[in-house]
Amino acid sequence: MEFIRLGHCRCRCRMPTRDARTAMTETLFIMKKYIYLSLTLMLLASCSGGKEAATDNSPYRRKPIVEVTEAELSADSAMIEATTQMLLGNHEEAIKRYSRLLRRDANYAPAHYELGRAYLAMGWLDSALTHTRQACRLNADNVWYQLLLTQVYGRRQDDKNMIATWEGIVKSHPDEVNYYYDLSNAYLTTGNVTGSIEVLDRVERRFGVTEEVSLQKHKLWMAIEKPDKARKELERLAEAMPNEVRYNAILAESYMGEKNYAKALTYYNRILAASPADENIHIALASCHMAMGNTAQAFKHLRQGVLNRGVDGEHRLRYMVEFMRDQRFFAAYGQACFRLADTIAAQCGNEGGHHFVYGQMLAAQERYGEAARQFEAHLEQDKSQYAVWEALLVCESMMEDGSDRLMEHALNTAELFPLHLRPYMILAEGYLKQGDCKQARQYIGRALMVSPSDPTVVELDNKIKQKCQEN
Repeated sequence: MEFIRLGHCRCRCRMPTRDARTAMTETLFIMKKYIYLSLTLMLLASCSGGKEAATDNSPYRRKPIVEVTEAELSADSAMIEATTQMLLGNHEEAIKRYSRLLRRDANYAPAHYELGRAYLAMGWLDSALTHTRQACRLNADNVWYQLLLTQVYGRRQDDKNMIATWEGIVKSHPDEVNYYYDLSNAYLTTGNVTGSIEVLDRVERRFGVTEEVSLQKHKLWMAIEKPDKARKELERLAEAMPNEVRYNAILAESYMGEKNYAKALTYYNRILAASPADENIHIALASCHMAMGNTAQAFKHLRQGVLNRGVDGEHRLRYMVEFMRDQRFFAAYGQACFRLADTIAAQCGNEGGHHFVYGQMLAAQERYGEAARQFEAHLEQDKSQYAVWEALLVCESMMEDGSDRLMEHALNTAELFPLHLRPYMILAEGYLKQGDCKQARQYIGRALMVSPSDPTVVELDNKIKQKCQEN
């Protein structure tokens, strides 16, 4: 099923359709008939001197032979030749041959049908309409003639007659679901979205609720900005298919978006009942309870979610960081979350990915030495992120015994990221403490190039000038 495509003038959407209808349907019928007659004549010739025919009571009694006139065989042969020209793309030659057939018999419906197809292919819409209508009048029960008529009306943008023809097809074939889909699409091509939905309602009344129809109706209601009706389609689908959790998930997220948390909780709980071990539903429930102000239930589900190893360590830690941004939650469960972070990090070992987030959580607890080791572990795998280098520099600047490593890492950072200020400031101040005025001037000069008006940089520059003049 394709998605809705709304144009400037017309609303278009496609439902599932049949395989492309063969253009040779009528011709194949004629060819089979022709072959059958030929085989029948051969069989009669081979049996002319044989044994006496079986009695009427015999299960092998021969079927009556249908006699066909020479004129009929000639017409069938001419149809095959004309259709062959159509298949070869010789439309004008095909039209001549079909027209020749109609001069023999003006009421020969297959020839009118094929002429309609030929004229439609060439864009001669008036002629296509004339012959297709005539084919339908001569054989009103032939659905292929009716289907071609819908195409002709569609190309002529005759919406009224196109819809009427499709309605007639559906009425004549009430158990063929694909015709309902085509009728729904026909309404859409005219911009009549509610008409399209009404046809899909008929589908559900006759064939029952199905995913493709309900989701299509949902999209259509959303297209005409009726979200309440769109959600009802999903609710009906969720009721009809209670084991399909994704419909409940869509509904829950929809209600979360509208801040109807109580309703969202109903659908989340349905998912929980169906998939109690799914870490994602616990995270979703934690978010819902947080929005409702229930921090205890939020932590309960958060804990169940993040301890599930089905999610990588980095994402589990990031989930907790998001919850810990809430002051009420942090006050009640911040320390418990830090302990959970230690557990998750122990589970992950050196698998990677989690080191940066875990290091930030350690730094927030002023566990700078442990945090620095996590940042270094991350840098062993990926040196491309400045934020990790900066976090390492901050931690080492807070450590009493981290000065040597701090200078080394600051040099590495300045080399990799020459447009960032912090490493130059650390190096300038570090060399000043060591009494190396030349290096201190060099790096404060680079800092001034990056941020010449920064008051902290100006202050350190003055400090270096004063101290180095004294020396």
